[in-house]
Amino acid sequence: MTDTPSPLVRALLAHPVLAAPAYPPPDHGPTDPAELFTAWLLDALAAGAPDAQVLTLSTVDAEGRPDARVLVLRDVELPAAAWHFWTEPDSPKARQLAARPDAALTAYWPAQGRQVRLRGPVRPSPGCTTPSPALHCYALHAAQAEFWQASPDRHHLRRRHTRTAGGWTDTGWTDTRLPG
Repeated sequence: MTDTPSPLVRALLAHPVLAAPAYPPPDHGPTDPAELFTAWLLDALAAGAPDAQVLTLSTVDAEGRPDARVLVLRDVELPAAAWHFWTEPDSPKARQLAARPDAALTAYWPAQGRQVRLRGPVRPSPGCTTPSPALHCYALHAAQAEFWQASPDRHHLRRRHTRTAGGWTDTGWTDTRLPG
């Protein structure tokens, strides 16, 4: 192996990472994860973030190998903390969810320096309207939610929520300073 970095490595090292401008600290706002997610999504949409409603769904296949793809968020059901999306009932994601109904959703809005990670069971949502009978609605019912706010000084903030029988536990905002 050579000591000279490849052109790709040089380009990656020179490219700014998490270069979002300073965004107001998330001191205020909802503490319920579905409400906070909705507020952040509405902020991203109002700021003109491209594809702000596009999330990454991560599942596992029959052999336990991870699989991920982007999809369009169709609704957030606030009282249930359920994120809705559509798919064909015979699609690979539908088959994976039928076999192993736990999944993760990730949203990332670079201009706002915000990321949200959600994990929980996914179930068919028959009450959800789709534009075609060929599409079925599914909902991820969050059991865990993590909100992450970037900061130019690398004092990123993280807030974790875990669903309990009595509601949500919440860590509050914590500094996740990255080394370097």
